[in-house]
Amino acid sequence: MAIKRLKVVSPMVFLFVVFIAFAAAAAPREILEQARKEGEVVLYSTMPVGEFQVFSQAAKEKYPFLSVRHVRLSSSNQISRVMLEHRAGKLQADVVGNNLSAILYYKGQGILVKHESAEVAHVLKGMADPEGYWSAMTTDMLITGFNTTTIGREKAPKSFEDYLDPRLKGQMGINRGAPYALIGMIELHGEERGIAYMKRLGQQSLRPVEGFAHMTNLLAAGEYPVAIFMQVSKIDAMKKKGGPVNWVPTSPTFATPSAVAVTRQAPHPSAARLLVDFYLSVEGQQALVRAAKIPLRRGIKSASADIDQLLDGNLHVIRTEDYSRYQQIYNDALGIR
Repeated sequence: MAIKRLKVVSPMVFLFVVFIAFAAAAAPREILEQARKEGEVVLYSTMPVGEFQVFSQAAKEKYPFLSVRHVRLSSSNQISRVMLEHRAGKLQADVVGNNLSAILYYKGQGILVKHESAEVAHVLKGMADPEGYWSAMTTDMLITGFNTTTIGREKAPKSFEDYLDPRLKGQMGINRGAPYALIGMIELHGEERGIAYMKRLGQQSLRPVEGFAHMTNLLAAGEYPVAIFMQVSKIDAMKKKGGPVNWVPTSPTFATPSAVAVTRQAPHPSAARLLVDFYLSVEGQQALVRAAKIPLRRGIKSASADIDQLLDGNLHVIRTEDYSRYQQIYNDALGIR
């Protein structure tokens, strides 16, 4: 029987390996100390102020020395501001938080820098950049919402094809400002078939509404019996408040993650990394759950067992970088003016 030789490791090689391991372990502490010196981090995000206050309070309890300056902007307004500041070489944001489409766009424009957070290992598969530029922190999922007083679960549309049923003409609300439906269809079926589907959907006399929150309120008020491509978090929250709404999933279910990333020009680079790490940490994810968000860290449950089950189901993650282009195609296909 052949005997394998044991390789003798020289003392210098051994010390080098130990040094590298120690340096890797010490890196978070080094970031912590540098962040303490910086004292501030500037965050551009789309998170509503009330929800952000819940998250920022948890961050303050964890890192009392760190002041988080939050600039809340809509997705499109944030992109405009970031690009304007970036081109002028004066980007003020240390961290950007937006939908994944926007974050992918920033990456393509060279705005982001790698931050390979140790916390990423705990994020659900497929929800972080393999190259280390971004990580998703929360997600929402698009389902069919319905008013329980006007339509029962058995009659609620449960598939994308069901949305084309002539009996639903004029009965469905849709978000006029979020082209996720079009993007998802194109990613699933290609541009030609995806646009063709949306044009057929546009013949259903849809009720375009500005924003998912407003859609939810109108659905609960009975303005229309069905809300399609609707955020599950909004419907579930309204249901828990006693509103006459419920939801059913489609298959696949479109997932629309929100992600965070460190900017290349970050004035406070260590504080930026610390904040991103906190977003993905156990404490950060628990705070996001309290802010009515759907977490993406393994082992952290959302506020709804039904949503957790949906998250474990047949998801298609929306990933396009060309969000603005699809908005116009979406408007044209659905006849939105």
